[in-house]
Amino acid sequence: MASTTRTQQAAQDRQPNALATTVPVRRKVRFNPFRVLVYTLLTFGAIIFVWPFLWMVSTSLQSTGDIVRGRFLPSGEFISFHTTTQTNLERTMGSYLENDDLPSYLESVRSQIESSQRQQAMTLHEYLRTQKIGYAELYLHIDLPLLNQIWTADQHYVVVGGAAHYIEAWDESNFSRYFTNSVKIAALTIIGQTFTSILAAYAFAKIEFPGRSLLFSLFLATIFIPTMVVLIPNRITVSNMHNFFTKDFPAKQDDWGITDARKAIAEPLYDVVDAIGLENTLGLGDALTVDGPISWPWMDNWPALVVPFLASTFSIFLLRQFFLQIPEELWDAARIDGAGHFRFLLQIVVPISRAAIVTTVIFTFIGTWNALEWPLLVTFSDRWRPISYGLYAFTSEAGANLHLLMAASVITLVPVLVIYFIAQRQFTEGIATTGLKG
Repeated sequence: MASTTRTQQAAQDRQPNALATTVPVRRKVRFNPFRVLVYTLLTFGAIIFVWPFLWMVSTSLQSTGDIVRGRFLPSGEFISFHTTTQTNLERTMGSYLENDDLPSYLESVRSQIESSQRQQAMTLHEYLRTQKIGYAELYLHIDLPLLNQIWTADQHYVVVGGAAHYIEAWDESNFSRYFTNSVKIAALTIIGQTFTSILAAYAFAKIEFPGRSLLFSLFLATIFIPTMVVLIPNRITVSNMHNFFTKDFPAKQDDWGITDARKAIAEPLYDVVDAIGLENTLGLGDALTVDGPISWPWMDNWPALVVPFLASTFSIFLLRQFFLQIPEELWDAARIDGAGHFRFLLQIVVPISRAAIVTTVIFTFIGTWNALEWPLLVTFSDRWRPISYGLYAFTSEAGANLHLLMAASVITLVPVLVIYFIAQRQFTEGIATTGLKG
């Protein structure tokens, strides 16, 4: 009995200590002036870098009056949709005033319309196109039989508010064509440059051949040549290729005896291209025509904008440094299994190097998307001019419409942000894990 009492007493004596060990001890907060200073400077720097973007977005949603007054936030509404019809769009503003059925979104400018004979003679479509401040037309039409059984999309809308500036900017100065051209050019450049960069980087990293180090050193030295220095030589080279494929090559096809073969091959290919709706894509219809000899123009066409950039020193260097980190034991194991270099590259090297490849893709896309000097040298019409030229033309044609210019700038920036946020993790990993040994 005494031993049981002592045991209970000992358990009671240990209980406070057990509770003390389970209660977390609050760490003492230490004031570190250096850390506070660092965080303050980093926050201030982040605000400086983000502020122009915030100002651009805010300005794109403002009216001219808000911009002149120096407002940071727009004072008008953001967006509203008003259903209309093609018949209403073709009615004159004077007709609306006579019948006293002016659309509600124009009540604020009724007095202005009543005092202007020129505006009363305009149709609603013409009036909305000339105002360029907070009004835009949107025609929603989807011609898909399967979807139309559920929902028929064939409706005209008038968009009112700051967001209407984006629709206006899309229709202004042929901007939509420039945007589409940039998407095509960037896609072709990324595909071609990634393919050549992977092959060249693997050769420099994993294949032993005489003069490899010397050749790579000479190749790497080209990265220090300013871009502006090689613009004219590249332009002359592209011009010579254009002359060959549009003059010399067509003239010699009969002499080379390929006319009959061309007709036999080009005609069925043209039928296939035409059937799937790609006749006007990348000039495929012109290249496969059977009405005359094959001609492949480079100037003012996508080859001049893509072919000179199918190889990149930086991309090859970055991938080569990443490939060097792949253990040689993997190559030895692949050879034991009977794999060659090509199979080893596709099944082992490329999957392991996904982060580095995504990094090169992002850099290639940004460089292609922002290019301006080279497109100005090799294009002469809007057929293949990119979005960077669209912004340049927008500046001169839009004049004082700063809100439309900022809306176009935001549209230009959106694809870059989307691609970065999608591939952010791989991009960060590719930069962090790419060594500089060699």
